[in-house]
Amino acid sequence: MFLESPIRQSAVGREQRFAVSNCSSHLLVVLTLTVAAWSQPDSAPLPLLTHADQIRQLSPEEAARGYPVQIRGVVTDDVPAPDFFVQDASAGIYVEGRLSPQFTHHFGDLVEVEGVTGPGKFAPVIKELKVRVLGKGTLPPTRIYPFSELAGGQQDSQWVGVRGIVRAVSIDRTSWHETVLAVTVASGGGRFTVRVPIQREEDFSSWIDSEVLIEGVCGSLFNTQRQLIGVLFYVPDLHLIKVEMQAKEVPFSSLMRFSPGKGPQHRVRVQGVVAYQQPGRALFLQENGQGLRVMTLQDTRLAMGDVVEVSGFPAVGTSAPVLEDAVFHRVGPGMTPKPVTLDLSVPWEQYDGALVVTDANLLQVETQPDGQHLLLQQDDQIFEATLEPRGPLDHLPTSRVNSTLRITGICLVSNGGLWSVPQSFRILLRSPQDVTVLHAPPWWNLRRALWLLGIMGGVLVFVLVWMVLLGRKLREQMVIIREKLQHGAVLEERNRIARELHDTLEQELAGITLQLDLAVDCFRQAPPVAFRALDTARKMSRHSMVEARRSVWDLRCDLLEQGDLPSALRRIVSPLEPSGDARIDVNVSGMPVRLPGKIEMSLLRIGQEAVANAIKHGHASQIQIELQYTADKVILRVSDDGQGFSPEQSNSAGHFGMLDMRERAEAIGSHLQIDSAPGRGTHITVDVHSEHQSISNDESKTHTHSSRG
Repeated sequence: MFLESPIRQSAVGREQRFAVSNCSSHLLVVLTLTVAAWSQPDSAPLPLLTHADQIRQLSPEEAARGYPVQIRGVVTDDVPAPDFFVQDASAGIYVEGRLSPQFTHHFGDLVEVEGVTGPGKFAPVIKELKVRVLGKGTLPPTRIYPFSELAGGQQDSQWVGVRGIVRAVSIDRTSWHETVLAVTVASGGGRFTVRVPIQREEDFSSWIDSEVLIEGVCGSLFNTQRQLIGVLFYVPDLHLIKVEMQAKEVPFSSLMRFSPGKGPQHRVRVQGVVAYQQPGRALFLQENGQGLRVMTLQDTRLAMGDVVEVSGFPAVGTSAPVLEDAVFHRVGPGMTPKPVTLDLSVPWEQYDGALVVTDANLLQVETQPDGQHLLLQQDDQIFEATLEPRGPLDHLPTSRVNSTLRITGICLVSNGGLWSVPQSFRILLRSPQDVTVLHAPPWWNLRRALWLLGIMGGVLVFVLVWMVLLGRKLREQMVIIREKLQHGAVLEERNRIARELHDTLEQELAGITLQLDLAVDCFRQAPPVAFRALDTARKMSRHSMVEARRSVWDLRCDLLEQGDLPSALRRIVSPLEPSGDARIDVNVSGMPVRLPGKIEMSLLRIGQEAVANAIKHGHASQIQIELQYTADKVILRVSDDGQGFSPEQSNSAGHFGMLDMRERAEAIGSHLQIDSAPGRGTHITVDVHSEHQSISNDESKTHTHSSRG
């Protein structure tokens, strides 16, 4: 009814368990039953159940409510402790014992069990609270069931009998505290396991293939979803397994042949010569040129040529009969079996499991975790040969593709299709010596010719690509040289014009300024109109001189050539900062990008003029220059805390600086914004779209001459 419990107790110590105090047990029972009956004060007390079949009829949800139970029955199995099975006149039931494994009831005792119901892990159970031994009981009559009626789980926890054939036996020392005999039994097209406590270990291998009658408790194996996954028989004593039959020796050729009226397949004994062994998995035998595959977990080492006797159960293989659940023992040494020549013109199934030899051409070699694989071809048939790794030296001899090899090994045939006819085969190599190179292909072949052609083609492609890249590089160098020549010509022309302006226009304007200053000083007594005209002429003359100097500076300025716009702004306004408390701050935000020289020069001159006006005319003490780079714009903002002015008067005579800044802003496609008022300082802003205008650093240095478009 349950998976084997990890809580176990030795069978030898079972007689030393002590009874729990009657007084304490009685008090515990009364308290528990009272709690179970009155745990739901709003509902009626749960009824007392006195028969096992009443408990088995409960659903898991109902059983979980904890119905009080008091039944009398005989203990049908008391292993593994502290749980046990009890059966009354109505049915058998599983009892979950208390945590303490101390109890006085054993197999065959008549007991009175008091407790509460529980859902169990597969079927409802009794949770023991108190057990009282009334004496020796009588086991219920044993009813023999076909296994098909036991496989559904309806006979869970019931005392039953079943017939079957023993397929395997072993000693289990770990599942329970008690040492038990583990038996695998085939019955009615199915299999189940049996656990029997034993007092001493013996050799039970003679039971294999025997027909047996088993009496015991039918238990269930299940998963966590309460679903049946197998049957486990709990047999309380070894004498309840009755062995009834023994086996016979047969030749390979008689396995799995038609026999009218034949019952279940019994174990058979065969004798043969070892052709190959996979320890713990399979054994391949030879007899009169015929092979047999034996499936066995026995890992006793054998040598090729040993004569062995094998006992196992005949079963249908992929192409020929095999023996399953087999055991073997060595009879003595023998002659190494000779391989049979593989003839693909005859039915292949006669070679299944046999040692064969054949010649084939090598198509491919692969090394995988499960061994080395050779892909071979014989005539029109392609097959595989595999060498399983058993040691570090187990490697096949190096062979080139298209070599002719002689292959010796175990032939394994696979069937398919509706009529299950042989469709393919593979050869299991026993050692590297099973492969012999008969003929190696010539060194110069089509594959190597194609490789050489591919290498030459690759070299040619590389040369062509290199020539294309070299031509592109040469063109780029020519562009750079051309730009440098143009840049040198521009610089030479710029210096020549600067010298001419300095030697002519600036000297002449300086002379005019001196003459006008002298005229003003001489005619101070003249009428006011003449004074204003002369004063205006003096301002215009001074502005012309300043413009001449700025033109010379524009032509010869190298600030933008040596750095970017932010650094040029800092350097050009630094000399304008007057002594005292006046301060000029330059702040840059965003990621600076290079713009065409015309735009950067105009922004530089606008910033210079705005700072000069703030110091000279506004008498500002704090000037803030902000240069902001955004994704699509470059914004120049100059703010001061000076005297300010009325923007409407900025176009009047004498305000040539404002006019110059407006013209420069319009020349670069922008608009000069002026925010000022008397006593509120001045804020000048100009922005330029930078999208599709950013250029390289070298290009910006080539066009740093002044221009207004």
